[in-house]
Amino acid sequence: MLKKLSILVIMCTAVALVAAPKLKVATVDMEKIFENFYKKKQADATLKQQDEIYKAWVRKLIDSMNKLEEEYKILRDASQNIALSASEREKKRLEAQRKFRDMQQKKAEIEQYVMEKQRQFKKLEKKKRTEIIDEILTEVKRRATLKGYTLIIDKTGKTLNAIPAILYSSPAFDITDEILKALNRGQDNPDIQKDVDSAIR
Repeated sequence: MLKKLSILVIMCTAVALVAAPKLKVATVDMEKIFENFYKKKQADATLKQQDEIYKAWVRKLIDSMNKLEEEYKILRDASQNIALSASEREKKRLEAQRKFRDMQQKKAEIEQYVMEKQRQFKKLEKKKRTEIIDEILTEVKRRATLKGYTLIIDKTGKTLNAIPAILYSSPAFDITDEILKALNRGQDNPDIQKDVDSAIR
């Protein structure tokens, strides 16, 4: 009975394998594609330029606050100078209080500016990353349709334990360079490179 059941299972499995569509698999190195896609380098340049603009403005705000602080210290010291008359010291004291409030307002302005720009920068960074990944995935899907792949796997994927999800794959299955070539097509063209450079600026 057990022998007959085993034969039946083997026969069913064989029929299933024959009936199933042929599996055509490819692998890609998404990290390599992402890092070497020209639009990633373009996005990096844009983000770097934006970051430099933010930092330059922060430095100006800090210089302004430092100036206020110096003025406050001068007024504070003058308000305690016994060489001055009582009325003059009182005048300096009130001026020092106003200067201190200005200094505190400037400090709050800097903190708010930094928080807001960090939020904007992260939002822009996420937007750029999403756009790049979407474009890469579109090309991967196009290649799958064109070449008849039923499954394309990212061989750089990791499990929750940081173990590679794909332990081994033959280089013959890798289409990373094909995807990259398609994504970066035309970048040797001077006119296209000029457009890229102008987009970075």
